Amino acid sequence: MHTQAESDRRDRRHPAPALSAATGLLLYGLTFLGEGMLGAGTRWLLAWLGATTVGAIVPLGLGAGPLAWSAALAPLAWSLLGLLWPRRGWLWRRRLGARRPTVEEALAIEDARAMLVAGDQGLHRADEVYVLDDPLPAGAARGRSIVLSRGLLESDATPAVYAHELGHRCSLDARLTEALERLEVWGDPLGPPEPQRGAQAPARDEHRSGGLLLGCARWALRLAGGGCAEALLHPLWAAHWRRREYAADAHAAALGQAEDLARYLADHELPFDPPQRRFLLNRAEHPPVALRIERLSSR
Repeated sequence: MHTQAESDRRDRRHPAPALSAATGLLLYGLTFLGEGMLGAGTRWLLAWLGATTVGAIVPLGLGAGPLAWSAALAPLAWSLLGLLWPRRGWLWRRRLGARRPTVEEALAIEDARAMLVAGDQGLHRADEVYVLDDPLPAGAARGRSIVLSRGLLESDATPAVYAHELGHRCSLDARLTEALERLEVWGDPLGPPEPQRGAQAPARDEHRSGGLLLGCARWALRLAGGGCAEALLHPLWAAHWRRREYAADAHAAALGQAEDLARYLADHELPFDPPQRRFLLNRAEHPPVALRIERLSSR
């Protein structure tokens, strides 16, 4: 049995939706400003040098300045567009390998949604739901789209996880995720290749050669590719996303899925939840699964 004082303490741990949205927008504004100085500035310099060099050999028909400004500002404008007018995440789905649901899968999704609508007649309808061919139950939301795994649709946890992802979709979370992803044009093109699944990681010394010139080129491309400002602010973003996971769980609980979501977390996520080492800053973007289950069980 939970007293009113205990409920009040739990409520104080969850910021109001307006405050949480303001925090997310503030973090995005700081990230956007950082990308304007780091990413856009480096892109402008590289594009101007490249256009000037090529223009001296082959007429481009356009000055180096306009080309440099276009390269510098295009990702920033693309990110703002994703925040203000999110789309269906075509590139995101292509990278994931998500596809449209089959007729049987579409029926399972519609049945899950009908169950959730019974708990909230004003439930926002996601524009598109796609399927990822993964045997493990999982879900994700970004922009106006939700991706559910094939393993989830074959389990009894579909309504619970769908309700959780709708918590992200119906809030600012999916828009922020879309806008942040658009700020990163590329990663680390000159860095060491990532080992394939099951392959042994290469020795660190194998990729230490190249000298100062290669190191400068790598950092210049890394800055120009975007994402460095978010990496610098990652501890703050991680704290925000941990609070948003609790909020999405609360949204699922409000739709009557607290018990089923807690069971899903206990069966599929708790066994693989790593410890969160936080000597100074906690960089984990999800709270401990055990604490999520505890809060769901207390509702």
